[in-house]
Amino acid sequence: MAQASDGGKPRRTGPFGPAGEILPKNQLLERLSPDDTMLDALKQLCDGGFNQAPVTEGRECLGVIRLFEVVKGLLQERWFRDKMRDLKVRNHVDLQPRYIGLDEWVDIGFDWQQDDLAMVGTPSDLKGMLTATDILGRLTDYAQAFMHIEAIEHDTRELFDLQLPLPEYEALILEAITSTGKPPPRSLVNYDQFEFWQYAMVFGREATFARLQDVCIWCRAKVVQRIEAVAPIRNDLLHFRARPNSEQVSQLEELAKHAASTLARAHARRS
Repeated sequence: MAQASDGGKPRRTGPFGPAGEILPKNQLLERLSPDDTMLDALKQLCDGGFNQAPVTEGRECLGVIRLFEVVKGLLQERWFRDKMRDLKVRNHVDLQPRYIGLDEWVDIGFDWQQDDLAMVGTPSDLKGMLTATDILGRLTDYAQAFMHIEAIEHDTRELFDLQLPLPEYEALILEAITSTGKPPPRSLVNYDQFEFWQYAMVFGREATFARLQDVCIWCRAKVVQRIEAVAPIRNDLLHFRARPNSEQVSQLEELAKHAASTLARAHARRS
């Protein structure tokens, strides 16, 4: 990502933010000691409804113990396997599963903070299961794409401010963005008013690209081609008309890296 112009501190765009902002306030971290027994671990994890817990000795974290490893370790003990043979699943089934229809939106009428598992279908026609991890995966796909889109726009506008400051180059910019017959912004006050397609117009005109080519990593044709290829992906994502696939995310990431590198070179030339 690009370096911010204020002191060189890394700037990261995106919806999630740093870990410290997401960490629950006053979180009580359940810990286990290396001298705790596997039974202690099993009880603590089950009582708290956790899948894992850190193992600490003093102030040092030695690692993480997961419920899977606890159960796997217990299954290696013959006495445990013998006891488990007498226990029937029917006596431990959750009798209150939550169901969601195949055509229902997962963000309506379902609290993923309260329930981390949804049964898809009906009790008599079960189609599958959705977990909170599945939902997070979908959100992460969008988050990565939106992060790259925001970075492209932010860094491109900052680049224009550095290399083609308004109103000094207003006439050149106006000529560039009206070359296709599309109307310009009401007034060229700042680049925040620009639409995505107008970036390609600025890069594409020889007169305006002449002010950018010294810092651009790519040639003029390649920059324009990549912006035009990404534009429909951006529009579909912003209107949630499609889910981003890995190839599209890669395209967005590639253009974001170019925008960041170009902006960094522009700042370096001025320092």
